Amino acid sequence: MGPEEARYVVIGAGFAGAATACHLALQGARQIVIVEQEAVAGFHSSGRNAGFIRQVLAEPSVADLAAQSAEFIRNPPPGWPIPVSYDAIGCMILGRGDQWDALQTDAELARRRGLDVECWSPEKTLAAMPLIEGAVLDGAVWCASDGVIDINALLAGYLKMAQSGGATIRYGAAVEEVRVRNGRVQGIATSQGFFEADVVVNAAGPWAGPVGAMAGAAPIAFHPRRRHLFVTPPLDWVKPDWPFVLNVSDEVYFQPSSGGLMLCPCDEDDMPPCDPPTRPEALELLAERLAAAYPDFPDIPIGRYWAGLRTFTDDNRFVIGWDPGIEGFFWVAGLGGHGVTTSAAVGSLAARLLFGAGADPNFSPARFR
Repeated sequence: MGPEEARYVVIGAGFAGAATACHLALQGARQIVIVEQEAVAGFHSSGRNAGFIRQVLAEPSVADLAAQSAEFIRNPPPGWPIPVSYDAIGCMILGRGDQWDALQTDAELARRRGLDVECWSPEKTLAAMPLIEGAVLDGAVWCASDGVIDINALLAGYLKMAQSGGATIRYGAAVEEVRVRNGRVQGIATSQGFFEADVVVNAAGPWAGPVGAMAGAAPIAFHPRRRHLFVTPPLDWVKPDWPFVLNVSDEVYFQPSSGGLMLCPCDEDDMPPCDPPTRPEALELLAERLAAAYPDFPDIPIGRYWAGLRTFTDDNRFVIGWDPGIEGFFWVAGLGGHGVTTSAAVGSLAARLLFGAGADPNFSPARFR
């Protein structure tokens, strides 16, 4: 069997790759092939997150993408194949000291972008959420339009929209080589054969660094970091309309989920790209951080928990754009835990750049030369 030919080969069927392929198709691109090393899409980071859309963020360029993505998810384009539920339960971000000062700055920037964001007093914050009684805080930032989505439906929507434009997906196709000749991409060799391509899009999540090294691309250091999520069984005292509550000073968050709570100790363990094993000590960390943040937090049973990787760059900014040294090699990587939150806008930006728009200096790979 000879090589398969494509105009664009996208490595990775997670949020970065799926959204990029979707927007390429929406803008008229054809001959798109998505290669995914696993048997299903979203097996790694894209399927192991809290599914929360948070728009008040410290990095302005990322916050802009988050706001654009939230609008896309609430109002998808005509012909969107799978309804995506968006439950606007709101987000309450607690802080004290320097963190509270920074949150107020973030809130002001969000208001300038047109978001309805409020800064609450400690008294108003404590009255709004009974589980945080006894917390020591200087205030909270409240964004009512933040919410929870069905991550599986969103990811499937991106992929089906790409397929409706002619894209194909090859599952179980692990990348073995990125072939480059005379400084230009020729295609990729995978466990399912060779794919000739004019453009290779590296949306490989935690594996973006190794894939870039195969191509001899810019030496970008990526840092996959493990984070755990915990879910309780249904609890009759949990209200489904409670907001997402993030405490940036004590590094813990919780939100209602399936009749109970989903909780996270905001842990970050450096790991190589992998299917990360869970770490029993993470449950102890969760208990410690809940006790430190909320002295009166009730005892809760944990039904299940899992771990996923969030991948960061040295400067904690995304990498979206053409590689400065390898012609035809394009990066969509290093989304650092904001993949679901920013995916729609990341895919749209990537597609515009792939079609010839000028580089975005906030995210350009050239900054690592």
